[in-house]
Amino acid sequence: MKAFYDNTSLTDTETRLSWLTASREDFEKSDDPFIKLAVALFDTEMSIEDQSKTLSGKATALRPKYMKAIIEWQKSMGSLAYPDANSTLRVTYGNVMGGSPNDGLIYEPFTRLEGITEKDTGETPFNSPKKQLSLINESQYGPYKLDDINSVPVNFLTDLDSTGGNSGSATLNSKAELIGLLFDGTFESVNSDWDFDPKATRTIHVDTRYMLWVMEYVDGANNLIEEMTVVR
Repeated sequence: MKAFYDNTSLTDTETRLSWLTASREDFEKSDDPFIKLAVALFDTEMSIEDQSKTLSGKATALRPKYMKAIIEWQKSMGSLAYPDANSTLRVTYGNVMGGSPNDGLIYEPFTRLEGITEKDTGETPFNSPKKQLSLINESQYGPYKLDDINSVPVNFLTDLDSTGGNSGSATLNSKAELIGLLFDGTFESVNSDWDFDPKATRTIHVDTRYMLWVMEYVDGANNLIEEMTVVR
């Protein structure tokens, strides 16, 4: 990619703007590496876009039937259906807790830094930075260690009810302090829109202590930490 950047004229603002009114012939005659790449990928990208639009149209047509089925199901269970979290403000409350959705399967409330080294394979997506792995192996926890687990907490589970669009939602404690960000749910929670099972449904959050640990020790982003009011 270095050769692309070394030989392109698109770093110039006026040049980029001029391409907004260029003809197809101009694009096909260009020697700019990025323009040539765009021309080479054009047919493939347009095909993918057309397929995506077709799929999106079919999904939109089926959405009312899908929602009607959910509403009727919830009604039969004596409850009401709620909208997904996209473009809506939803607030829910619960507890940090693990669970045991099946016999012999136990989810602890917190995962640890050491879990990162256990999962590291050196290949995407389990290829953690060497600096991070070294810090973990040396038990460099700093002020972010949670004594109960003898490590820095990476993720934690709650019994909160989440749905599509909740990823990135702020997780606050009883003092309205940011303690994490919601980003996923356990496998057993996938059907919670249909049937919420308090025994099996668990939401996954990244712990603020881990975020701060990465910022300070791995990325050296102390300037960002200094801008925030961090409650120790």
